[in-house]
Amino acid sequence: MVDESERRLPHDFQSEIAAVRERLSKMAERCRAQLHLALDAFWTGSKRKMADVEISDNGVDLDEKEIDELVLGILAVRQPVASDLRMLTACFKLVTDLERIGDEAVDIARMSVSSWPDGEPTRERLRRMAEATEDLVATATKSFLDGDVGAAERARQGSAPIDVLYREILHMSVDFMTHHPTEVVPTMSDLSVSKCLERIAEHSVNIAEGTLFAVRGEPMPR
Repeated sequence: MVDESERRLPHDFQSEIAAVRERLSKMAERCRAQLHLALDAFWTGSKRKMADVEISDNGVDLDEKEIDELVLGILAVRQPVASDLRMLTACFKLVTDLERIGDEAVDIARMSVSSWPDGEPTRERLRRMAEATEDLVATATKSFLDGDVGAAERARQGSAPIDVLYREILHMSVDFMTHHPTEVVPTMSDLSVSKCLERIAEHSVNIAEGTLFAVRGEPMPR
């Protein structure tokens, strides 16, 4: 009698590739949801949402481990070539970048929002940076899952506006803290979130470059 779990295992190469893509899709969706929840926790100061982000991060860590094991098994048994080999190789970098996005989301959720009102220039820039970063993560991950080089190119270019916003927030925050020393702690919190968002943008670009490596054979991202 065949065990039920064995019946569900993919027995041909294309099914195994499809299984990898499905797991990657779920991990990417978990990371995007975790980032959104982390930003919500930051803006609202919700301890419950902060705890939910940390629970979600445990799932991301497990996703990384299981996908790595799945890909290693395929490489060892199937010995794929050409685009299939590039895609599977890129998966190792992709899941690492997704896991680090999850880590940055946890750091964001743990920050305490400052008392600056939303109309304040730095706060307005931080909200724009957060929205742009969420869009970038979505575009980059979708580019890999769909093998969409156009989306990958857009993602690779999409980090530039985020870098500009980060530099503006940095300069404005330093100036503000110089003139308002009693506001250093809450200002540093907002500044730390902007740094997390900048790092998330970098990981998103890595994912987009992984798409270009897998589809067009461009150099693998560092």
